[in-house]
Amino acid sequence: MKVVKILNNNLVFAKDDAGREVIVKGLGIGFHANRGDTVDESRIGQIFYPQASQNLQQIQEFLLSIPAEYLNFVQDFVDEVKAREGVSFNSSIYLSLSDHLQGTLKRYREGISLQNVLLLDIQRLYKKEYTWGEQMLAEVAKAFGVQLPPDEAGFIALHFVNAEENQGGGDSYKIAAIVSDIVKTVRDYYSDLWFDENSLYYQRFLTHLKYFAQRYLHKELQANEDDGLFQLVSQQYRQAYGCVKLIFLMMEERYGYQMSKEEMMYLTIHIQTNAEHARRKDSQA
Repeated sequence: MKVVKILNNNLVFAKDDAGREVIVKGLGIGFHANRGDTVDESRIGQIFYPQASQNLQQIQEFLLSIPAEYLNFVQDFVDEVKAREGVSFNSSIYLSLSDHLQGTLKRYREGISLQNVLLLDIQRLYKKEYTWGEQMLAEVAKAFGVQLPPDEAGFIALHFVNAEENQGGGDSYKIAAIVSDIVKTVRDYYSDLWFDENSLYYQRFLTHLKYFAQRYLHKELQANEDDGLFQLVSQQYRQAYGCVKLIFLMMEERYGYQMSKEEMMYLTIHIQTNAEHARRKDSQA
């Protein structure tokens, strides 16, 4: 890997052995280096490759605008999560999370705290990632002496979700919003019932909604219509199907999408199953 340009003592613009342009971060990696020198591999902390929506100029501007203390903190924390959990992340997380941390701490010092309106939905849909968010808040408190609210753990969780390999980048907030809209419709319809959010039935329901939202966002929804089975389910589970019709109207009005009979059928089954295992609010615990 050869140095193309020195950005500062800790950042260099380089070309790897395959001829790809990259930005390399490492403590002192640019100190006394010159154009054409071989990059000191022992000093490499992170290599940034441009993603589909980025170019190296954008990455360079990001890295130069974020204080090294934030970049180093995020790199150490993300690398620790990767090693401990055995997961892979797109390299964009180092930039997006560092930028988020910088903005969050700036707002905190200005007395501004943002409410995460999807916090409960993020906690339900992305439990693992939310736990990482909580862990990062604990580390932020130690490193920067700032106790951030739980809302921030939710925001951080979405950065992890979007950066996980094989995930549709940037979709997590939209997915959580769609799931939240559907869940609210169900809860309003069954206003006399308590749903056990820790039950297997409810978790399967949330998983179904999550992948429904993903397919909707990626235009991958398919309709293998079985009108006979649809008629059977809709007639047998009339109350649950009534709820699904409201969801159909909500999706049409809010997202401009008309659910297929197949989608409505599976949603009816999930809602019926959860309603059967729910508890009436006026019953004794």
